[in-house]
Amino acid sequence: MTAKQIPDWKQYEWLITKILHDEHSEPTVTVLGDSRVRGQYSERSRQIDILIEQGSIRTIVECKHYDKPIDVKAAESFMSMMNDVGANFGILISSNGFTSSVSKRIREFGDRIKLEHLDWHEAYSTSFIEESYGRVSDICSHCIENHKIGRSIPGLLCWSHGLGIEQFGKIYMGSAGRCLKCKSYTVYCDSCGWVTVAEHEEPCCELRDVFYAHVAK
Repeated sequence: MTAKQIPDWKQYEWLITKILHDEHSEPTVTVLGDSRVRGQYSERSRQIDILIEQGSIRTIVECKHYDKPIDVKAAESFMSMMNDVGANFGILISSNGFTSSVSKRIREFGDRIKLEHLDWHEAYSTSFIEESYGRVSDICSHCIENHKIGRSIPGLLCWSHGLGIEQFGKIYMGSAGRCLKCKSYTVYCDSCGWVTVAEHEEPCCELRDVFYAHVAK
């Protein structure tokens, strides 16, 4: 799929997933994009744009890239979804804001629902740079050739840093990031300092695929 074939709403969803992953990244928290949860009442699989879980606390996030503000009908649909999947909290994110009645309608949920307005073109162009952690990047090198900055998302990496594995009687450290676009894993091996894309590039050393297997299992 080329950048032109990828709809803006999907790229907007990838962007929000990346932002929330980085904001909440810690061992006790999982941030998953495009997830499925079985509804308690509908008894069917419900699609969740972004699912954040910390222990028994579940937060669902819905990303709306519309050309007009979100209205009450969309807000009520989100509220119904929260009830069905047993979400403790919800975040409704819009690229064009909300109608004035939405904030009134969600008062039923108290502080359990948060409304956020985020323009994705502005957020993308100011939030991500190619070299973001020194040796590693927020951007997937496998996807970067076919994008236009401010017009498309090349492929954002959700990193798991500080991975420790025992090999040959020693502990080795590394990092692995999964691309939201192509689903490939980029691996940084601390032992040799190389960054490679698993399944697309030759490994820097025999530890690379051990790190890859650790996060891809």
